[in-house]
Amino acid sequence: MNILVLNASPKGKNSATVQTALYLQALHSEHTFTFLPVGQRIKSYESDFTPVRQALEQADLILFCYPVYTFIAPYQLHRLMELIAADGVDLSGKFASQITTSKHFYDVTAHRYVEENCFDLGMKVIRGLSADMEDLLCERGQREARDFFEQLIFSCRHGLFAVRPTAAP
Repeated sequence: MNILVLNASPKGKNSATVQTALYLQALHSEHTFTFLPVGQRIKSYESDFTPVRQALEQADLILFCYPVYTFIAPYQLHRLMELIAADGVDLSGKFASQITTSKHFYDVTAHRYVEENCFDLGMKVIRGLSADMEDLLCERGQREARDFFEQLIFSCRHGLFAVRPTAAP
């Protein structure tokens, strides 16, 4: 499976969040992981969206990786979502999930923001992983990351994904 990791952290490779994706990549060489440092290069992608568009088109699964800062995702991820919508790249039918790190302070709000944007783009949303910033340092956190990824791949293979909740009449 071609997995595109959109690293929206302004810290790039030094991000605790992207370390979880790198950990999963090391465990699963049967999948192709491509990492785009959108958190550090968002300004260049505003000028030339071509590398992002090409990576999005080639991906089977798009994995949004970002830190959660008091309720919400970083600006760079918000801007990326705007650029994706403006470009018009067709992501319908592609799988989407997310990995975040935080101290679990309203991270559900950030997750919902990404999920709603993915629904708007016609993507098949699979619930993401909300990790603590230090989870990879302990066995429990490593196990949760592995379990998340196994469930994620299982869901992709078997077409198990969330549907947008409908408003009550």
